[in-house]
Amino acid sequence: MTATLPGSGMDAWRSQSRKGAYQAAVAAPPGGNTPWAQAYGLQIKQLIERQASRAPRSLQVHLGPSELGVHCHRQVVGRMTAEPLTNHVKHAWPALIGTAVHAWLAQALQDENARIGWDRFLTELRVAPVPDHAGSTDAFDYYDGTLLDWKIVGPTSMAKIASPDGPPYRYRVQLLLYWLGALIAGLPVQRIALIALPRTAANLDGLYVWGHEPGPEDAELVAEVLRVTALRQQMAREILARRLTINDIPITPGDECFFCDQFRPQAARDLGPGCPGTSIGQGSL
Repeated sequence: MTATLPGSGMDAWRSQSRKGAYQAAVAAPPGGNTPWAQAYGLQIKQLIERQASRAPRSLQVHLGPSELGVHCHRQVVGRMTAEPLTNHVKHAWPALIGTAVHAWLAQALQDENARIGWDRFLTELRVAPVPDHAGSTDAFDYYDGTLLDWKIVGPTSMAKIASPDGPPYRYRVQLLLYWLGALIAGLPVQRIALIALPRTAANLDGLYVWGHEPGPEDAELVAEVLRVTALRQQMAREILARRLTINDIPITPGDECFFCDQFRPQAARDLGPGCPGTSIGQGSL
């Protein structure tokens, strides 16, 4: 029998892989041509991050339709119960870009209404497809009967949206919940459209539109999401009643772990608070 040295083989590979993933997730210090410039860059970076943390979207505890399509029970239930934030590796900059562009686009649609002399576009309509989980649609186009949702994305997300499979499950669920909420609000919605805008490109040549006319199969998907949401609401009530803890809620690790408030890679090593995003306790919808 050949002895296996500690830290060698598969264990060493896993350890190195986790270390590399964690280091890649931690932001590098700002660059600068002098020590003063580097120090000043850090001050500016911290100022931006402080402002981002004070933004209404960052302080929001309420869950809207954009988050109900997440596969992981713990990620959603943790938001429902306002669990303490343990994720210190996600960065605010992509969200800040998205927020700024959304505001600019809303103004652009309102300016277009003024230009043509009638309210073709309705912006930021509040809808409630699920009790206790209302949200705001980006826009409704009366002329085409189309419910719009802007996504300002990088190349990887753009490729997924433009693939034959269409948008990821979470995006699709979000649009369908907005569709349901808009119908409840009395809007004559004929189709939904996800408009993906390239976040890092030098122009809009890469703009991609995924259009869809909801049918019976979409109504079935919405019904399933509503069922899962009710189950998660019950889990949240159990936590708030102290009959369960957030660690009792099953997880479904995936690409969205990085954006989860509960994500904390160190938990895999120190068994401290937060979710390591591993397959331990894996659950499904």
